[in-house]
Amino acid sequence: MNWIRPFTLIAPPADKSHLVASRSYLTYSKAELRDKLDRNPYSYLHVINPTGIGSSKIKRGTAPFFDRVRERYLEFKVSGWLNFQGESRLAIYRQSSNEHTCTGIVASISLDGIRNGELKLHEQTLKRREQLFAKYLSKVQCNAEPVLCAYDDSALADANEIQKTLELHTSSRPDMDFTTTDQIRHSVWILSDAESAELSELAQSLTPLYLADGHHRVASSLALDDQQGSKKPSSGLMAFIIPESELLIRGYHRELKEVEWNTAQWEEALNSLKPHLSFQRKERNRLIEPTEVGTVHLHTASQSWKLTLNESSLERVDAEIIQTRIFEGLFGITDARNDPKLNYIPGTVSSKALIEQCENQPDRSIFEMSPISSDQIKSTANRGGFLPPKSSWIEPKLRSGLFIHEI
Repeated sequence: MNWIRPFTLIAPPADKSHLVASRSYLTYSKAELRDKLDRNPYSYLHVINPTGIGSSKIKRGTAPFFDRVRERYLEFKVSGWLNFQGESRLAIYRQSSNEHTCTGIVASISLDGIRNGELKLHEQTLKRREQLFAKYLSKVQCNAEPVLCAYDDSALADANEIQKTLELHTSSRPDMDFTTTDQIRHSVWILSDAESAELSELAQSLTPLYLADGHHRVASSLALDDQQGSKKPSSGLMAFIIPESELLIRGYHRELKEVEWNTAQWEEALNSLKPHLSFQRKERNRLIEPTEVGTVHLHTASQSWKLTLNESSLERVDAEIIQTRIFEGLFGITDARNDPKLNYIPGTVSSKALIEQCENQPDRSIFEMSPISSDQIKSTANRGGFLPPKSSWIEPKLRSGLFIHEI
């Protein structure tokens, strides 16, 4: 059986697609979430947040809460806000902005294929979150957001043929086409059963795939499948599959709190870390964001430095070096995921904004990270290793409710 395959596709109608599709629930502040829920009855946020804001006694993450999610999902289908598109369909999805464009295939990937190593992973997961998501899937019975996968288009022989096929299909008018307030255009082409079967056959050569985002969703889908055993055939996991060259990888910055060091104290500490790293002071008004692996900018209330990490390599990423040499070595922070002294800042935040966050904050320092390279991600995944938490900010970020994969 093919490991990349068509699936029973549920999607919003074209005239409501821009209203239904939403960002991830976690990206909204409480005020933004309340505004969306009040103003837009079609938003998929009503499904994933069915009890509103602060008005329900049903606790988030419990079985009754997940039952309510399922109820709201079915209500959206009955209302015609989510519709059956076909039993054996693939879709082509494109995100485009002034900065970045990516085009790929929305498909179902086989859980057995994942077990057999067709999908390479690079991030450790938390058992608690795995179990919670598995419970969610068991109750809600659908995926509403694809995991993000990439293939090495520089090495795979059929990559050019797949690209030509995508260009052929996307030369026609899209079935859904809208632009969101973040100025990203979303275009969707839903293929016929015959077109889907043809593209699915061609896509079997896309192995291995590398998982760019969605490690907990993969782990929870595998866990649920293991629990069900032979009771239910494996239905796969929804994925958005794009060329590696169309990933946008940014740094994922670290904020160190509750450490009130002056410039002399920082330089004494950095000197103690030679020859593992070197440093030099930098004028803030001339700083641009770091782009080379092995380069990190450190910002404090009154000073910025360029750090050069001499241990940076294909096998050792910058986030690991900063964690080991500075957070653990200087401050005794061993749990990078949960220590309250550490906070993580998305790579979309500019250098200027990071510096402004530090100014007049003597107990706050920010490590502005360079993007990890795709070769470092692949090297880690190929040897079965794991990157430190929040090692990379990878785009595209996908919308919830634009594609539904029922399980």
